[in-house]
Amino acid sequence: MTRNDTALCFINKDIERISTQKPYVKEILDAFRPMIIEKKRLLMEMQSNGKTFPLDQGKYLAGVPLVQQCDLFFPGDPWQKISLGVCKAIREGFPNLAENMERLAQQITSGQVNVFEYFRSSDDPDEKEIKAWAEKIPMDPGALGVFIHMAAGIILAKRAREAAEAIAPLSWSKGYCPVCGSFPMLAVTKERGEKWLQCSQCSHEWVHPRLKCPYCEQESPMGTDVVFVDTEKEDKAFLCDKCKKYLITINRPAELEKTDPIITAIGLTHLDLLLQEKGFTPMASCLWNAF
Repeated sequence: MTRNDTALCFINKDIERISTQKPYVKEILDAFRPMIIEKKRLLMEMQSNGKTFPLDQGKYLAGVPLVQQCDLFFPGDPWQKISLGVCKAIREGFPNLAENMERLAQQITSGQVNVFEYFRSSDDPDEKEIKAWAEKIPMDPGALGVFIHMAAGIILAKRAREAAEAIAPLSWSKGYCPVCGSFPMLAVTKERGEKWLQCSQCSHEWVHPRLKCPYCEQESPMGTDVVFVDTEKEDKAFLCDKCKKYLITINRPAELEKTDPIITAIGLTHLDLLLQEKGFTPMASCLWNAF
């Protein structure tokens, strides 16, 4: 078994473990399983392009993320391989989108659609632009939005890994990601008590003050860590009464460091549902927490 096979096997075991512990999230984990595995596989197979990232340290320290300082989507990235892999994963996990994904895959294979052209014109998926692309293919705009989000996440996760060494020595005080500018989907309290935020798009993580709201930057919010399930006391949520946002927060011991944060986040969707019923909204809207 290769190292890549071992890594993919580990993901499957993690999904099975959480599905056994929390059977109420099994259905949604099974739906996202092909997407999680395909993302991991593609990231392991992608070669580094050797590019450097022109970084203005002054702008960075002022809160301007990397994505607003330089291009993170390159024409040399394996767009067709990524695109076809994403189409296949979405088709497997969400049968109701299968017809749309088959149509898109055919257009990509024939050269009718070049996904890079979308990112050349826009770093951030815009509803109007997605609708215009969907009409040309043609396919459902919602299905295309799911595809664009996942494809972008793979490329940005690769860029985050490539840029990590360059930005590591620099201070970052914002609640949005220093690489792609997205808000976190998860906060992780590690063994030394530091609070690390996990980006919802590129999977980069960074340290953030424990009592500061990542979204509105209120220093001492009235929100607090709230436990909803007595048998899962490590699963909490940071609430901010000012912006009415929440952030799922977990304690993660060293032995669980390798667990994919997306698997962890999906495993806590019961908290998302409870918090949204109380009138709060997630700091990052993800494919699995939009109720």
